[in-house]
Amino acid sequence: CGNAPQAELVAKWKAAGKKVILSFGGAGMGGSWDGLNNCWEHCFGKEEHLTQQLADIARTQGFDGIDMDYLYYYEDGQRGSSFAKGGQAQTFLKETTLKLREKLPAGSLVTHSS
Repeated sequence: CGNAPQAELVAKWKAAGKKVILSFGGAGMGGSWDGLNNCWEHCFGKEEHLTQQLADIARTQGFDGIDMDYLYYYEDGQRGSSFAKGGQAQTFLKETTLKLREKLPAGSLVTHSS
């Protein structure tokens, strides 16, 4: 799809009764299985800005909600790692979820992959 909005495809899926959600994150943001990528840490403390951007994208492109595909550490020392930002990670997940619920239209989906 060339990483471009696909309004016709979204409309087609919705007409077929499907919910269409934006997925944010995933393995490219860093996963707790390898410890080589810490992109999620860049988002810690930026919940307001991040959620506004995600809500704007979802609203503009007609998505039914957002999935946070967070596959990173959320506790200090998790899986024997040296990760020491568990408190920040937990605050990020909680605040992001709450802020998305506030910013998205009523009835929108907010989900988490794990």
